[in-house]
Amino acid sequence: MSILLRSLSLLVGITLAVPAFGNCLTANETKQGVLLTREVPFLSVFYKPEGPGLTEQKLVERNRSLQPVSAVYLHPLLVEKRVGPNGTHELKYTNAIALDDLPQKKNWRSDTTLFINGKKSVSGTTFIRFDGLGEETIASCSYKVWAIKSRLELTGLPPIIFEQYYSPELHLVLRSVRLGPSNQPLSEIRFDRLQIGWGN
Repeated sequence: MSILLRSLSLLVGITLAVPAFGNCLTANETKQGVLLTREVPFLSVFYKPEGPGLTEQKLVERNRSLQPVSAVYLHPLLVEKRVGPNGTHELKYTNAIALDDLPQKKNWRSDTTLFINGKKSVSGTTFIRFDGLGEETIASCSYKVWAIKSRLELTGLPPIIFEQYYSPELHLVLRSVRLGPSNQPLSEIRFDRLQIGWGN
């Protein structure tokens, strides 16, 4: 079960922190794809817009080796599928993915089913709540963000909870914090470098 929980945390936990060097990141640049790298422990993530969502290619250091993980997001705040060393984990949602109007609607929820390697595993509910407007400053750059609380509850498993700080302009989550059942912070990832596209 602990492997399942770790996989689910990876599936749900979109953790981006984008330091900008020189010029600040623009919405037009993100359309080319954004590569983010953390040195220790090594983590490299490439995000590319695909319609309303994103695709992700990630290299994660585990047990002194680099492991590739890929993912598809229906919206930067909502992951659909992740493929990694533990197989394919996919979340299916019954409600329409209508998250761009969260500041007006305040809440979104959907019945959710987890599939592991194509087989139905468990079901539950996904909750996403708008908690207000804010600003994220990364290096010398500041971006307007939505403060978002996401919670995935699946039968028989502890809830998976994240605070996310989403820039609607960049179409990216700029910071993400994993929370425990009592909303205590458990982890946060920040990246050291950013570049546009795959180029060096």
